[in-house]
Amino acid sequence: MTLSLDGYFEGPNHDLSWHNVDHEFNKFAIEQLRETGLILFGRRTYQLMESFWPKAAVDPGTSPDNREIARLINNTEKIVFSRTLDSVRETENWKNVKLRRKVDPVEIRRLKEMPGKDIWVGTSDLALSFIKEDLIDEFRFMINPIVVGGGRRIFEGLNRKLDLELTESRKFDSGNVLLYYRPRRKGEV
Repeated sequence: MTLSLDGYFEGPNHDLSWHNVDHEFNKFAIEQLRETGLILFGRRTYQLMESFWPKAAVDPGTSPDNREIARLINNTEKIVFSRTLDSVRETENWKNVKLRRKVDPVEIRRLKEMPGKDIWVGTSDLALSFIKEDLIDEFRFMINPIVVGGGRRIFEGLNRKLDLELTESRKFDSGNVLLYYRPRRKGEV
C-alpha cells in the first residue's frame, strides 16, 4: 500500500497523482507481482485497475515495465469483493477474475493454507475486514516523501489497537521507503 508521510493512501477526491512512481518502483512492483498468486480487491480499487491495466497491455505507448505489470496482473487470479457489482467481466487482457459478495474468513484461511505464491490484498477497506479477522500475515507500506494534507487514511475505521513488528525495510533512490511489518499475535512479546 502506498502512503504519504501523513498516513494517507489517497488524497482528496481519490487523488493518487502524488504517488512517487519511477523505474525502480516499477521493478519492485514486477518483483512483487511475480511473488503473488492471488489479488484481492474491493470494488473501487478493482474498477480502477480494470479500467487501466487491460488498456495498458495493448497501448503501444505503454512502457515495457508497465506492459510487464499488465501481463502479470492479467494472468494472476483475482477476486473482487463487492455487494454492489452484479458481475465481473473477463477479456483477453483481463482474465482470472471472480466476484464474491462478502469476505468469508473460512474461505480466506483455506486459500492461505494452499501451497503457492502470496495473496495480495489491494484495498484499504478490504484490508480492514481482514485485520478484524486476523487474516493478514504481513503489511507492506511504501512511504512516499510527501505530505498530502487530506484524503483517506490507511486505517480509517479501525477501532482497535494494531501492534506491528518491523521485519524489513528498503530505501529507494526516489526517497520512497518500503516498510515490512508483521502483526504481533496475542501473547507475543
